[in-house]
Amino acid sequence: MIVWWIGIPFAGALVSLLWPRRVVWQVSSLLQVGVACWMTWAYLVRAPLEVTHTLHTLDFVLPWWGFPTSEGWLSRYQIQLFFATDGTALWLGLALALVGLVLSLWPGWTFSQPRFQIPALFILQGFALWTLFSYDLIAFYVGFEAVLFPMYYLLLTSGSPPDETRKTALEFLLYTLVGSVPMLAGILYGASEISRSYGVPFTTNFLEWLKYPLPSTVQVWVYGSFVLAFWVKLGLFPLHGWVLSLYRVLPFPIVVLSSAFLTKLGGIGWLRFAPAFPEGHFSLAPYLGGLGVFSFIGAGLGAFFQKGLRGWMAYGSISHLSLIAVGVAATSAAGFSGAAWYMVNHSVLVAAQLLLVGAIVARVGTDEIARMGGLARSMPHVAVLWMIVALASIGLPGLSQFPAEFLILTGSYVSYALRRAIFIGVLLGVVVSAAYTLPVLRRVLFGPSVQTPADLERGESVPLWILGLWIIGVGFVAAPFLSEIQRTTTPLVEAILFQALGVK
Repeated sequence: MIVWWIGIPFAGALVSLLWPRRVVWQVSSLLQVGVACWMTWAYLVRAPLEVTHTLHTLDFVLPWWGFPTSEGWLSRYQIQLFFATDGTALWLGLALALVGLVLSLWPGWTFSQPRFQIPALFILQGFALWTLFSYDLIAFYVGFEAVLFPMYYLLLTSGSPPDETRKTALEFLLYTLVGSVPMLAGILYGASEISRSYGVPFTTNFLEWLKYPLPSTVQVWVYGSFVLAFWVKLGLFPLHGWVLSLYRVLPFPIVVLSSAFLTKLGGIGWLRFAPAFPEGHFSLAPYLGGLGVFSFIGAGLGAFFQKGLRGWMAYGSISHLSLIAVGVAATSAAGFSGAAWYMVNHSVLVAAQLLLVGAIVARVGTDEIARMGGLARSMPHVAVLWMIVALASIGLPGLSQFPAEFLILTGSYVSYALRRAIFIGVLLGVVVSAAYTLPVLRRVLFGPSVQTPADLERGESVPLWILGLWIIGVGFVAAPFLSEIQRTTTPLVEAILFQALGVK
């Protein structure tokens, strides 16, 4: 079932090479949503029996490197195609399937080279799912890096002017490679140390790393290489330069691919693999939590002083994603669950807001906030949707992001790893979020009328309402989603606290 979900985009890439039509992407997106719903049903049936003990369910395991003999498959290395799902990966995969469907239906995205751009989109989606469900560290790393190359091609062929586009694409590639190559070194060194210390085969199986933790003397260094890769992928301060360039130059649908898909691979990897380094995680957590709060507040202040909607959204996204770092650093059940739920909902929120802002900019002809005003009079549909999305992003109760922010606040308050100043900083950051969001809404939607552009067309409003209904629906009915996330994340936190502090 997992393999079918991963395989659908790759099959779509082959079909679209022969028949490069948008309908291929739309059919593939519908199939992915269908498989996601089917997998959700199967998971909910099986999870109560399995996931609490093994942290995952719905496995697919296939030996990767080795050679066949009459005795079976032999290899010196335990490296596998080990795909599985847990509560966090399941909901994130479902959210990404909805975002992918919306992008496939979005009329504002035109292709200059459809024969190659549509397959590149499929390959990016396929490797994003590959990474999302990987429980083998090498398999995870392959997907984590493979998404860069279709994204790099899409960046080069989608933006303007060409010089700025090439510079942005190169910056994106260099940032992410510099961040993730040390993680490969950490994986290989860590597997060698586990093999040497415990006398077991060289293994990159995450569950084996949980059984055989690295010696405490090397945990910090190996874990640090993982955190560097995840921090860059999330685009947090001070490694956020590529995010600003992407938002400034690229078309909004391309930015959705980065903000909704690629950044979440850093978040899911961090949540999943942190328990393999309990002492390293607990040693670095205070510093990561402090840097996360600084990024949360600092990027929020940066958004406050922006004069254009592109910059405003770029700094706002960096600020929001910083809360994931605070939740993981809190090392508490509430913090981990809040970070996971925040990550899932941010994919939907950022996609909806980027497409809405893109529709506004396309009609008005500029992203300068000062040259907009009173759009709610001529664009009531935009006004309603943008108000829902923006209020959800600042944590309005009853909308999707409120439970996540509340859990992160609670997790930072009860944390063994963080000082109370981090909790106060998160509270201050929430105030800053409202301070940079509400004035822009007031000016652009309800200020003095400057222009009277046309409202959304049916082809735009239907995809956006798919995301809008998610934002409203899971805000009111979050408990079933959170219960599955907590079933997955609570054992991970307990493992870290028990090995690092002896706390049960």
